[in-house]
Amino acid sequence: MVADTKKVQTMINVAADQLTVIRAALDTLQAVKDRFVAADPDVTGTPLEGNVAALNSALADLQAEGDRQIWSDLIAAKVPSHRGEAL
Repeated sequence: MVADTKKVQTMINVAADQLTVIRAALDTLQAVKDRFVAADPDVTGTPLEGNVAALNSALADLQAEGDRQIWSDLIAAKVPSHRGEAL
């Protein structure tokens, strides 16, 4: 039987790994958005037509979720030496 502490650490490590990837993706998306805003392209006839404000709002929501303290706590609690095979 696998100890519960090992199962818990597996969950923590998986969450930490995935949120690290998500945060990196959000950073990239924000950088591209900043360049997009600076370039001020014409979005007429594209899926962004009429949706720029909605996109900005959705990105802000994603960033807020990615910045939640629970994710920072899990990333800090990651144990790199844990094999991650308990679940």
